[in-house]
This record gives sequence, structure tokens and C-alpha cells, in this order.
Amino acid sequence: MEKERMQVLKMIDEGKISVDEATKLLDVLKASGGKENASLEDRFNKFSSDTKDFLKDMGKKINHIYEKAEPKVKDATKKVVAKTADIAENISQSLNDKVKNMEDKSSDQ
Repeated sequence: MEKERMQVLKMIDEGKISVDEATKLLDVLKASGGKENASLEDRFNKFSSDTKDFLKDMGKKINHIYEKAEPKVKDATKKVVAKTADIAENISQSLNDKVKNMEDKSSDQ
């Protein structure tokens, strides 16, 4: 098992795996008690393949969520823009009315 641990450390040193990946590999080694059915490299390759598959699946799920959310976000954005324009128009009209009232009062005096 010491040989395998050294291989893991060497893979970290060579930049082949991260510390987190090494920790997982060492946990697998510890759990197996040194009784290995496959070489450390085979296990690493399987771990790497499983990780890639997981990330690919997550990418598909995120893309699906995005595709479902995109029309809703666009619709909400249009509503916010329209409401903001309405509010700006109301404020502008209110200010114009106030100015007109002030002008009317000043011309009456």
C-alpha cells in the first residue's frame, strides 16, 4: 500500500491530479486495505471517467434549466422595462403638472 501512496503523491507532484482527488484515492486505498483488484492507475482512470460523466450530466441539466428559464426571464424583463417606462411617464407627467400649476399661480399674481 505504501507504493500506491507514493504513486498518488507523485501524481500530485506531476500535476496529474488535485489534492482533493488524491485524498479520495487514498481513502479508496485505505478502505481496500491494500487488497487491490485493479491497479491504482486503473482506479484513477475510472475515477476520472466517472468525474467527466458526472460533469457532462450536470452540464446537460444546467443547460436544460437555462432553456426552461430563458423565456421566463425575457418575459419578466419586458414587464419590468414596461413598468419602469410607465413609472417614468407618470413621474414626468406629475412634474409637468406641478410646473404648469406653479406657472399658472405665478402668472395670476
